[in-house]
Amino acid sequence: MSPSGKDIPPPAAPSASTPPAKTEGHTKEPGAINTGEINKLYKQVEGKLEAIVDKLLISKMNDNDNILQSVQAMMEKIFIASAMKISDNNVSQASKLLGINRNTLSKKLKEMERR
Repeated sequence: MSPSGKDIPPPAAPSASTPPAKTEGHTKEPGAINTGEINKLYKQVEGKLEAIVDKLLISKMNDNDNILQSVQAMMEKIFIASAMKISDNNVSQASKLLGINRNTLSKKLKEMERR
């Protein structure tokens, strides 16, 4: 019974049509990872990337290549390809994964096709 004296029905059991649970503002999908695990992944990427960048910069010390621009383009290509694969080539879903506008992603995909 509630404080008002009325019976409150028990919560409904989850069904196949029940949407995934929300956790810290994010939908908890099967296989999804929590914020702490995501932060660990960011730290791992940062550490590994730092070691790779050090080696790249040392090897390019006397070159005039725009290494930052090259690496940014490569990273963008990898992220876009992964987002498209995960979303089954759904541009709207992929753009949400990447945190960019759908039109921006469409433009980037067209640019990638031309290269």
